Amino acid sequence: MLLSLLVSHGQAAIDGKVQGEDGNGFKFSGTIGLNTNGISPVPAFSLGKPAIMGFFSLRKNRFSFDPEVAYATDGVPWFFSSCFRYRIFGKKKLGIKVAAVWNVSHSYPEVIENGVSKTITKAERYLVFEFVPTFKLSEMFSLGSAVFVGRGFDKGSLKQMHFISLVANITKLRLSDKLYCSLFPQVFYLNLDGDTESFFVSGVAGIGHKKFPLFLSSQINQPVVTSISPNPGFSWNVGLSYNF
Repeated sequence: MLLSLLVSHGQAAIDGKVQGEDGNGFKFSGTIGLNTNGISPVPAFSLGKPAIMGFFSLRKNRFSFDPEVAYATDGVPWFFSSCFRYRIFGKKKLGIKVAAVWNVSHSYPEVIENGVSKTITKAERYLVFEFVPTFKLSEMFSLGSAVFVGRGFDKGSLKQMHFISLVANITKLRLSDKLYCSLFPQVFYLNLDGDTESFFVSGVAGIGHKKFPLFLSSQINQPVVTSISPNPGFSWNVGLSYNF
C-alpha cells in the first residue's frame, strides 16, 4: 500500500491557517492522535486496527520539514515519511505549495514456507511529489486540492500512483461560548499502476474546545466506484488528537 500525506495539513485546517507562515524564525508545531481504526492519509487504505499517528512541522519562511510517523497501538510500525515542502505562492486568499516526500510503509502479509503459514514484515519505499493549492473564502471556509504522483521502488510494490482530491475546510463553527465544530468533506480520485481507478467520498467531523488543544473527531470513507481488489469497502474511526 502507498500510505502518505494529507494529515500533515490537518492542523492548518483545524486552525484555519498555518501557524508560523510569517516571520523569519523557526516555528515548530504538530499533532499527535489516537484513533480506533487507522485510516491512511490517502483514505482508500486503512490499517484495520487502532493506531497512533504523529505529524510534525518545522518551518522557516517558505520552507518546512514535515515528518510523519504511525504505529499500531500494539507497537507494530505502520508508516514513516519525510516531507520537504515549499510555499511557492501565498497571498491573503490563495496559496500554493509543492513538496517531495520519501515514504516507507510496512505491511504484514501471511506466506507459506515449507508448508507452514507465517507472517512476514514487508517494507515498501515510495517517492511522492505533491502539488497543493488552497483558496480561502472566509475565516471559516476554504477549499483545498491535492495532486500526488508517487512511485514505488521495491519488488511487489505499486510502481505508480496518481491521487487527486478536493477538500472543503469548514472550521470553528460556534456551538457554544467555548465549543466549536469543524467539518472536512472530501472527494478524491485514485489511480494505481495505470489500470486500477477509483472514486471515493470521505470526510472528517469533529468538536474542539477554545481553551484546550484537543480535537475529538470521526472519519468516514466510502468508495463510490472502484476496481481495487479486494474492495476496500466502507471504513470509519473515532479519534482524539492533541495539537501543539
